[in-house]
Amino acid sequence: MIARRISLNFNNNTKQYYDYLINLMNTTYAKNISQWSTCPSSDESPYSSCSATWIREDVALNCASVYLDQDGKPMNKSQPFYLGQIYYNKQIDIVEQRLIQGGLRLGTVINKIVELQQHNHHQRNDDQLCTGTTLLILFIFLEVLLIMFSFLYCFVRRTLNQQSLDNISMKY
Repeated sequence: MIARRISLNFNNNTKQYYDYLINLMNTTYAKNISQWSTCPSSDESPYSSCSATWIREDVALNCASVYLDQDGKPMNKSQPFYLGQIYYNKQIDIVEQRLIQGGLRLGTVINKIVELQQHNHHQRNDDQLCTGTTLLILFIFLEVLLIMFSFLYCFVRRTLNQQSLDNISMKY
């Protein structure tokens, strides 16, 4: 969907799309930035409480919108469904909002890691995570995020390819 958006509306210019997202963040979503950049604290780990909150958001969003076809019916591989322009029009705003949220949240996590490193540099406290562990947590978080987006991309692409094959077979 992102590639389609860049192709259709930004003449394949990713910098224009990036500038558009930054503008969207600073205007439409400006009031949400502080909310998106914070998460409930946890005595165990601020990182796990953040990711648990974000995962719950994703699950709710997927069930309420993403896994519904353009007619609002749940997608099911045993029944045909169509993801065309109507689906794209309904979902592209959500995709862009999640891109902005993800960027803000990643920046927040990186800032926390830097803050923790600076604090650890001045005063070593055994109760805090060491730098290596913090970086490992960040790496795992980024990998999970990448896997989730890859899964969604593959699912949509496979569905579109199957529909194309179905349309071709109907012609012959």
